[in-house]
Amino acid sequence: MRFVMALLTLVAVALPATASAKPIVGISDNRPVMFGDPLFERLGVKKVRLVVSYNAMGAARRGDNEISDRVVPYLTAAQERGIEVHVAFEHARGEALACEDTPKASQCRLPSVAAYRSEVTKFLKRFPTVKSITAWNESNHNTQPTFDNPRRAGQFAKAAEAACRAANRRCTVVALDILDSASNPTDTKNLDYRRTAAFIRTARKAYGKKPKVCGIHNYADVNRFRTTGTKALAKAMRCKSIWLTETGGLFDFASFWTKPTKRVGKCSTSASCQVAAMKQLFNKTVRAVKNIDRAYVYNFYAGDDGRFDAGIVSGTGETPTGRKRPAYNVVAKNI
Repeated sequence: MRFVMALLTLVAVALPATASAKPIVGISDNRPVMFGDPLFERLGVKKVRLVVSYNAMGAARRGDNEISDRVVPYLTAAQERGIEVHVAFEHARGEALACEDTPKASQCRLPSVAAYRSEVTKFLKRFPTVKSITAWNESNHNTQPTFDNPRRAGQFAKAAEAACRAANRRCTVVALDILDSASNPTDTKNLDYRRTAAFIRTARKAYGKKPKVCGIHNYADVNRFRTTGTKALAKAMRCKSIWLTETGGLFDFASFWTKPTKRVGKCSTSASCQVAAMKQLFNKTVRAVKNIDRAYVYNFYAGDDGRFDAGIVSGTGETPTGRKRPAYNVVAKNI
């Protein structure tokens, strides 16, 4: 018996230090109709992610329908099925705009910390089942008013924790949520993430402590078949746990079109490139950093804006009548 125990100990010591458990895989899609789709039910997903305007409660009092038409049906459907919803807060209601060009647009106005905390507290009090939130979605993207104010992004993380306490809730808060933006994205041989790393450092300093959970959106890495950005951001964040809060293979998005590559096999169509990127995600990316604990695939339906299509199911989601794409099967095998 002693010999067996000793042998087991030696085996445990011999395991690679970077080995990590398989991350929990969820779906990020904002459409409540998804829950009634047989293709979604077949996946058996237990974690989903919903993006909501930070001031959705205040806007509802002024007649906006985000809460009544989307948030309530979404959270109700998830609760009925025993599915946990992670809510990511972002800019005020409105079309995503480049905020360096339209700083006066309502969705580009940066709220005060007090206003943010008040709105998030109201949301959490209204929806007691929500116990997992992102302080600010993709805070370094130019469609977010935080993109040039990393200090405020860190302050919002502290405020999100305060909102949870005010709502008598113990929450999991994704303190930093960052897109894997390279300073020189066209120079693929010498990628530089110093600008994003500087954003993270400033946000961390404003937050004032080591974050427990951080989020990474790593479309560039996954769809260009590399892990450089994911590693660089994780190193700068120094978080206990990393969640890929938005990730996955793109079906159609011009700036990310994937050329044939020997690294993962040739892909020449939207469907084959999306499959190749999904395999990159599950076979390489989630193993690149030892503490990646969740991966939310964005998104379930294709969408209808004609600009960004990462759906694993075709169709707009207006009714659950889409058809699964080949990438759907890759996701299904990893849930």
